[in-house]
Formats: sequence, C-alpha cells, structure tokens
Amino acid sequence: MKPVWLLLISVCSATMGQICFKKGVFVTGEITLKQSVIGDLFKLVLNPFVFFGLVCYVISTILWLVALSKTSLSFVYPFTSLVFVLVMLSARFVFLEPVPLLRYVGIAVICLGFLLSSLA
Repeated sequence: MKPVWLLLISVCSATMGQICFKKGVFVTGEITLKQSVIGDLFKLVLNPFVFFGLVCYVISTILWLVALSKTSLSFVYPFTSLVFVLVMLSARFVFLEPVPLLRYVGIAVICLGFLLSSLA
C-alpha cells in the first residue's frame, strides 16, 4: 500500500510551515541582513510563528522520510507540487494577497500534472 496519508499530512505540514513563516516575518518586519545577521536570525527563530513553522517543517520531513522508506521516489516526489497549490491558495485566502488569473492557470496545470503522474 502506498503511504498517501503520510504524504498528504507532510504536504499540509509544509504548507502550514510556509503560512507560519509569512506570519512571522509580517510580525517581525522586513529582514535586511545588513547589520546584525546573527541578531536578525536569532530574532526570527525566537518569533513564535517562525519557530512553529520550523516545527512544521521538521514534522513534514520526518513523514516524508517515512513515506520514502515505503515506496518509490517517483511516486512520492509529485506530492511536492501540492505544496505550491496549497501555499498559493493560503496566500490568497489567509493573507488576502491578490493572485493574478495567470497564476490560477498555472496552479491548474500543476494539478493536472499531479493527477496524471499519480495515475501512472
């Protein structure tokens, strides 16, 4: 049996990580890395949103590795494309970012590619 549920949870966790990263940098403000690189990075990691985003990425990675141990890379890897789709939709609905029509077309193409590759 293919570890589809593990992969879907991994994808959702990676998406949640991106949402948290965006919220964290929104709260922290623009990062320039010009003056105190270590200080800026330390401030970022201590931001609760960024920290939780890192935790989400660790969870995503662990689930990803478990899935990789159970099936082929060629089956697992197309699931990464779902992160693009979910992050773009999250940007639109969580952060109310404008999304041009052409980007929606691109997302539709990604979804079609994912469906075709998963049928193979």
